[in-house]
Amino acid sequence: MVQKLFPVRVLVSLVAAFGVIAGVVMAGAVLRDDDGEQAATGTTSTTAPTTTTTVPPTTTTTVPGTIRHEPAVDLSTVPLTGFGLGDSDPRIAEYENRLLQLHFDPGLIDGTIDQSTVYALHAVEKIAGLPRVGRLNPAEATFLETFQYPVPLHPAAEPNRTEIDVTKQVITLYENYQVRLITTTSTASGEQFCYITPKRAPTQRICEVATTPNGRYAYYFFYDGWQPGDLGELYNPYYFFKGRAIHGYADVPPEPASHGCARIPMHISEYFHDLVHEGDAVYVDGGTDGEQILSSNPI
Repeated sequence: MVQKLFPVRVLVSLVAAFGVIAGVVMAGAVLRDDDGEQAATGTTSTTAPTTTTTVPPTTTTTVPGTIRHEPAVDLSTVPLTGFGLGDSDPRIAEYENRLLQLHFDPGLIDGTIDQSTVYALHAVEKIAGLPRVGRLNPAEATFLETFQYPVPLHPAAEPNRTEIDVTKQVITLYENYQVRLITTTSTASGEQFCYITPKRAPTQRICEVATTPNGRYAYYFFYDGWQPGDLGELYNPYYFFKGRAIHGYADVPPEPASHGCARIPMHISEYFHDLVHEGDAVYVDGGTDGEQILSSNPI
């Protein structure tokens, strides 16, 4: 009977020994985990509750004034006589794609120069200092192959902004400091004009000089569709200063012709308002210093 019980006692002893050893190992592990906390606080080994802090995602912002240029390309040679409105040729499609790559919107890429293509070429010619003829001539073709974006008018300003260059008659839209869109525009003609207001029940006759005043402004109101006004209808106008807006218009000549707004081609005005937001900065350079009201009389 003793011989049978002895192995049981041994087994019990071994189990107890293992329990002690495991307890020591676990205690040692806890102490090691708490060493850093004790060294830092000099208090007890009580483990502080864990706090999880979410780190916001890294935002990459381009250094102000640093413009990413598109690499030069080798395009087909255009004839010396060039291509104009209504011309069709496979080579034209190459240049339409290049215009699109450079953020000049030429409209449909179809190898045909239509009015939308002409407007895109106007913008190129204005930047290049070429005659504003709206044609794809050898000079325009060469310029497009090695095109470099002009230095911004306000390189250190807001990352999202619109710059209206009255001197060149070009609008450049920047997004995160990069060129998002370049379009031809037609700003104030500088001519005198008169109108009665308000249109439905006029009480005043105002005469002024057509001006697009210099300054920093901000988009504050967008009208969706055709908006009737004292001087005619405006398409999708986005206002930035009093009655001045960037809006679509059927006729956007390469020179100043408006009453003060900045006209843009109709196909661009279809989506322009989706590229900007209320409160975004609008800079006007090369315009006039303020408005020029000549008279305001009751009627």
